[in-house]
Amino acid sequence: MVLVIGTGGAGLRAAIELAEAGVDVLAVGKRPKEDTHTALAAGGINAALATMDPEDSWQQHAADTLKESYLLADPRTVEIVTQGAARGIGDLERYGMAFAREEDGRISQRFFGAHKFRRTAFAGDYTGLEIQRTLIRRAEQLDIPVLDGVYITRLLVHDGAVFGAYGFDLTNGKRYLIHADAVILAAGGHTRIWRRTSSRRDENTGDSFRLAVEAGARLRDAELVQFHPSGIIEPENAAGTLVSEAARGEGGILRNALGERFMNRYDPVRMELSTRDRVALASYTEIKEGRGTPNGGVWLDVSHLPRQTIMTR
Repeated sequence: MVLVIGTGGAGLRAAIELAEAGVDVLAVGKRPKEDTHTALAAGGINAALATMDPEDSWQQHAADTLKESYLLADPRTVEIVTQGAARGIGDLERYGMAFAREEDGRISQRFFGAHKFRRTAFAGDYTGLEIQRTLIRRAEQLDIPVLDGVYITRLLVHDGAVFGAYGFDLTNGKRYLIHADAVILAAGGHTRIWRRTSSRRDENTGDSFRLAVEAGARLRDAELVQFHPSGIIEPENAAGTLVSEAARGEGGILRNALGERFMNRYDPVRMELSTRDRVALASYTEIKEGRGTPNGGVWLDVSHLPRQTIMTR
């Protein structure tokens, strides 16, 4: 039996792959599976489907990715991800996901930052939620057991081999001792070490990192954290809430307190469709140099966009 820790998009997708291959699997997550962090993702999924732009290819997708990673990305990982992206979209279609489509039936794709072609497949502005719902349905079809509200506190290790995990129920304190032939960690990242992020306050708390280290694993590139460049500043109880990249992909303009479209100082070719790190750094620079708003940010102007575009695209 394989134990999957984490029941968001990554965890459920891993569990589904195993179940379809005939492997016994158990998935556990600390949050209800219907309300994992995946459900907050808005914008879409990148894949070179070559339906909107016939000249596109996974090789071009890989080249764009390597370039915009400043060549820090692992080439083999990039190859695997970009080459397999179309299959990932196809699998979600097979599971019944309702992607936005063109009038002729093709999956709609839009521009996201730093992409040479339209590569972002989406479902309205709730892509992550639709992915999660789709994966839950597929897991139910395969009778995959899923335990909600179980917090894993330790991996079980003997002679360097992981053979299960220990945890407890967050509601009633019931303890779980789970033996497994293999364990997959899919419990999210560690962005909550910062005061404000686009993650919820009880999400991305670095659980999988701690579990891996205490089991004897080594972490690699933990410092490479990508911040989403646009989010809400106020009210305080909503601070950090994501503003989808789709808002810029559909023509939103970043302005400083003076009303200036400042991205022409940082990436005059791609402007608001620059990479997330450049957009984030540009916004930070404007604020640090005194051109931020009274609330300490910059603002995203969508007043010129049709209301239907803002609401549905």
